[in-house]
Amino acid sequence: MTTAGPTPEAATVLIVEPLATGGLHAHVHDEIAALRAAGLDVRPAAVSIGPRPRPLADLRAVRALRAALRADGVRAVHAHGLRAGALTALARGRRGRAPRLVVTLHNRTVGSAPSRAVGAALLRVLARRADAVLAVSPDLVEDARAAGAREVALAVVPARSAPPAAADAPPAHGAAASAREEREARETHRGLDVLVIARLAPQKGLHDLLDAAALLGREHPGAVRVRVVGEGPQRTELSARIAAEQLEVELLGHRDDVPELLARCDLVVSAAVWEGQPVALQEALHAGRAIVATDAGGTASVVGDAVRLVPVGDAPALAAAILELADPAARARAEAASSSRAAELPGIEDMTTQLRVVLAPRPARR
Repeated sequence: MTTAGPTPEAATVLIVEPLATGGLHAHVHDEIAALRAAGLDVRPAAVSIGPRPRPLADLRAVRALRAALRADGVRAVHAHGLRAGALTALARGRRGRAPRLVVTLHNRTVGSAPSRAVGAALLRVLARRADAVLAVSPDLVEDARAAGAREVALAVVPARSAPPAAADAPPAHGAAASAREEREARETHRGLDVLVIARLAPQKGLHDLLDAAALLGREHPGAVRVRVVGEGPQRTELSARIAAEQLEVELLGHRDDVPELLARCDLVVSAAVWEGQPVALQEALHAGRAIVATDAGGTASVVGDAVRLVPVGDAPALAAAILELADPAARARAEAASSSRAAELPGIEDMTTQLRVVLAPRPARR
């Protein structure tokens, strides 16, 4: 049960979203819809912020943001992601100026030492200038505090009922074709049906998943079939490896029937290297599926004790946990635990309440 928070004066919120797909894009989509449903005037900023530094483009973005922040009626701005947050902070200026600046951190900076150094510098900029920082995982909360943020909280990221299609997704399979494929697959496979919902990108640990599938295939041939829903930059290399090693793994691509796939699978697996608050696992909990996941980022804070967690990058542990849930009794217990945990998860109303509170202007200090 939630209660409505204060509405920002003039109720105009500027949203700064970088060029993104996947969870960040879906979360921004949900935020805009929720705040508009709550009666707020929400305006996406007309600015292009890419994933990597580009000095001239970034300078143009800062100038465009500075003009947008000075527009009549803007009382709060919500920037999403590290780069968007830092550029907006530079455009707005020091902490405490109008409009109120809130930044949500969605990902940890990974990669080379120079990339991590740039990420740390951007985090310091936004942490010391933003009025409030939300973060999608407990480790990012601690990072923001260490960088100088004063007002920090764990972001509420509920499962979405109808996620927008990613920009790089091909046309989805039709419902009739999906049902036909499902019947054919069931007729030819009698083992454990594992479903993975993930963007085909390094963060999702899909090569670790293939390592686990290879172990299972060698030691228990035919016992497990893995199907992966999602698109992304690793499709070609993953497809090549699956074919070369003849793995019991199928890449399904983008699908518009994820609820049906969840209802029919035996087990949901995540092999992610890092996660914020994984929405796919929230959806699996709501569907009452047994789940095995890596203990990555904010995963544990979402799934609680309902899910079998294994170390990140440990393919043998992942394979062993999957095989444990081939036992129907163990799987039934895991399904009951998932349903129980799902009842405790936040919803869209909780997200709306948090946003209305954190975006509300504060009285001027004397």
